[in-house]
Parts: sequence; structure tokens; C-alpha cells
Amino acid sequence: MPRNYSESAIWTKDETEKIIQWLEDLENQRKIKKGSGITKKMIITEIAALIPSKEIAKVGYKYDNLLKSYRAAAKLNSQTGWGLSQQDLDQGKKSLQGSIPIFILFY
Repeated sequence: MPRNYSESAIWTKDETEKIIQWLEDLENQRKIKKGSGITKKMIITEIAALIPSKEIAKVGYKYDNLLKSYRAAAKLNSQTGWGLSQQDLDQGKKSLQGSIPIFILFY
């Protein structure tokens, strides 16, 4: 039986991009580092203000999922040979490090 999702349950590309743009900002990257003095709740509240159509809890779940996806992709990206074309290998490249913008991996 197909699920019946409400409008607020489905994330639009624009809403997801707002979170990604927030995460790409260098100042915000400093905020999410351990020891910054900024709590996760403060971060989620700040991001949620950019997306008034979503509840704070939903923004928190999306934030967690995006970070989890990024970390998994970044781990794969750091492994030698992952995602490289034959041309890359012929040029002596061993990883995609620095070749892909940080959060493009979410699309």
C-alpha cells in the first residue's frame, strides 16, 4: 500500500539546498566542530529559521542524515582508487581529494 506523505514530510530540492548552503559556509563549519561552544540544538534552530515550512525536529533529522551521508562519502573518497577514471589513474592520481566540492556528494 503506497504511503500518503504530507507536504511537510517531503523535502524539496530548495529546502535541502538551504541546509547544504548553510553547511558549506566556513563560519558555520567552525560552529559544528567539537569545542566550538555551539550546541547542536543551537545549530538546528539556526538552520530551521531558514526553512519555516519544516518543524525543528524534521530539520534535525535531515541535518543528521546529510552529515551521515557526507561522512560516508568522504570516507570512500579518501580511499585510493575510488571513483577515479582511467585518465585520472594514468595521470597518477590516487584519490578524488580536492576534486569534488564538499557537499556536492549529496546529490
